[in-house]
Amino acid sequence: MKEHQNKILTIFISTFFSIFICYFLYSIKIYLDKHHEYPLIFKSKQTYDFNKYYYDKLHHLRNIGGREIKIKNNPENYMFTEVKKFSENQNNILIQGDSWIEQMDEAIYSKSSDKIRDFAERKKFGLINAGVASYSPILMQLQYQILEKDFNIKPNIVVAYIDQSDLGDELCRYKNKRIYDKNNTLIAVKKESYSKAHGDLTKVFFISKTMLSDNSQLTRTLKFTNFMIKYKFFRIVEKFKSISKNGWKNREFSRCLYSRHIDYLEASKIEDISYFEDRINDYVSFLESKKYIEKIILVTHPHKQHLFPYIDKSNEKRYYSVNVSDIVEKIAKDKNKLYHLNFTKLISNGKVNLDKNVFQENDPSSHVKEEYHANIFTQEIIETLEKI
Repeated sequence: MKEHQNKILTIFISTFFSIFICYFLYSIKIYLDKHHEYPLIFKSKQTYDFNKYYYDKLHHLRNIGGREIKIKNNPENYMFTEVKKFSENQNNILIQGDSWIEQMDEAIYSKSSDKIRDFAERKKFGLINAGVASYSPILMQLQYQILEKDFNIKPNIVVAYIDQSDLGDELCRYKNKRIYDKNNTLIAVKKESYSKAHGDLTKVFFISKTMLSDNSQLTRTLKFTNFMIKYKFFRIVEKFKSISKNGWKNREFSRCLYSRHIDYLEASKIEDISYFEDRINDYVSFLESKKYIEKIILVTHPHKQHLFPYIDKSNEKRYYSVNVSDIVEKIAKDKNKLYHLNFTKLISNGKVNLDKNVFQENDPSSHVKEEYHANIFTQEIIETLEKI
């Protein structure tokens, strides 16, 4: 009996020391990983607090990109850029949308930024750029609520870019993450956690909080080690959930990679199109309910594969069959407050000349190069605003 107990004790001690040694070696690795150099970490409590608060409402904000100096004392730049200050007795313009609008920021496409800034200065218009990558109508609506409530931003003109990828964003990324209050009012889109999907800053938030603390290097290392063990565990849990739900072949579905967005543009079910229409209508109706808004300009632009053939999975040439411009055209029809700047029509009518070389190379999102973005895309928006 005693011999048996001794064996159990020996196994227990050996196991404990094995775990301890593994933990110790892993802690050394964590210490050498230089977490203070981790991409995207927040370097001030102000920027950390801002992002932590609004990520819980808006799923994600802007990546820091080249804006670090500008953002340092103005954390709101993670959500919007003040091009020219709003004031009474003038036209005040709010521009919303995804990366196409965020690209007007000086840290990304300076030519587009200069154009829109020069226009605002010349016309003495207030102008705010609230473009954030992967924002679609549901997030634009939530963002507007926050801009109005927390920052007192009340434009009389709204320019809203609806991208082709918004269809996939609405159906794949945000549909199952909507949060409503007891009155069935949309109040948030749940942020990503342990998923490695777009907008998942689980690591960034923890590392930032720890680096901003007064803890010693030893305490930080132990915290990082414990967190990374927890992180890897929950990543396995999330992967298992995805495999259980979607199967091994479709295990990445929950991350909603861009390949899924393409699927919706290649072909969509009637109910998917209807759902997307509802989200645009919700956003437009929300804007129309604001009496101080006089004009709403919806902007759409085709992707490369709407205009030029590509080789599909079956090795056949084809075009995207679903064009968000057609959906928006239908919604904007016969609405006095609404105007649709439809680049698909401008291109087909020959007013805008476009060839495949204007699109960035190897970009599935079909972003255009800076020259076209400034001289055609931004310029057409400016010319539309000039007529108001």
